[in-house]
Amino acid sequence: MFDVKKMVAEVLAKTEVKNIAFVGCGGSLVCFHAPYYFVTREAENLAAFYCNAHEFTNDPPKGVGKNTLVVCASRRGTTKQTVAAAAKAKELGATVVGLQFGEDETPLKKTCDYTISFKDVGDNGALFEEGKGATALKIAYELVHQLEGNDAVYEKMVEGMAKMNELLPKAVKAIVPEAVKFSMEYYKDEIIYTLGSGTAWGAAHGESICIFMEMQWINSCVIHPDEFFNGPFEITEPETAYLFLKSTGKTREVDDRALRFLEKFNRHCTVIDGADYGMCDLGEVSTYYDQGFYDGVLGVYNDLLADRRQHPLSWRKYMWKFDY
Repeated sequence: MFDVKKMVAEVLAKTEVKNIAFVGCGGSLVCFHAPYYFVTREAENLAAFYCNAHEFTNDPPKGVGKNTLVVCASRRGTTKQTVAAAAKAKELGATVVGLQFGEDETPLKKTCDYTISFKDVGDNGALFEEGKGATALKIAYELVHQLEGNDAVYEKMVEGMAKMNELLPKAVKAIVPEAVKFSMEYYKDEIIYTLGSGTAWGAAHGESICIFMEMQWINSCVIHPDEFFNGPFEITEPETAYLFLKSTGKTREVDDRALRFLEKFNRHCTVIDGADYGMCDLGEVSTYYDQGFYDGVLGVYNDLLADRRQHPLSWRKYMWKFDY
């Protein structure tokens, strides 16, 4: 397993890091929401950016330069926009870490200073901490710790990572009955809205754009539970389809406000609550692992929904079909 702690120490031995930028496209940007959220909530001096790769290349944040650590991801290591963003970061003097699936020599690997190979959680026994999002979260908490200390939070994050290796596989098995129910109740819906706060928002975002829209061709939109009351709740009808990923952290009350409304005016809302599957055992840092938890258990929902709709997750109309 790649030694993230050692890598961060090597970077800091050569560079005075003042900010970190998380850069990617689609699911490979969404996976960075939790580490970005961690830095913005826990770091006193380290700044963080969360950027679409193509936008980064054309309009990078002013602070990106020799004091920046850029973390970018591309599953195949070939996403042109992400490779270009990595090259732009290098041009600006940043240290660049690339995340990709597998060890192949790729355009991304050739561009970055460091390349970390991630695994698909659960495949061939791969642990939670070997996944893309978890690897990025490790980089975030190692960097904040080595720069600023925060020993108590750091120790809880390390413990939380180890607990997730055991907690998630159990949850994936335990949640099957609820996932079956979801597939039966939602397979005919033409629009499904997702909601989540804290880092669960990242999982809700990914589910909306990568699964419902990309892989199932279902119209969808991700809505923050409090922004819900600033316009979106007006579309609520009794049968409007919602999937709600509930925070186990400080933003849980934000979620409860939206749920109280939905309980009054809607009867087609599925709530997945990590607290029902042991997430609260992680203590105050559970909020930083919510995204990884929901990404993991939603895999069960997605497989069953695809089966029920007879629409394989591999189907595409446009993606990879031509040069766009």
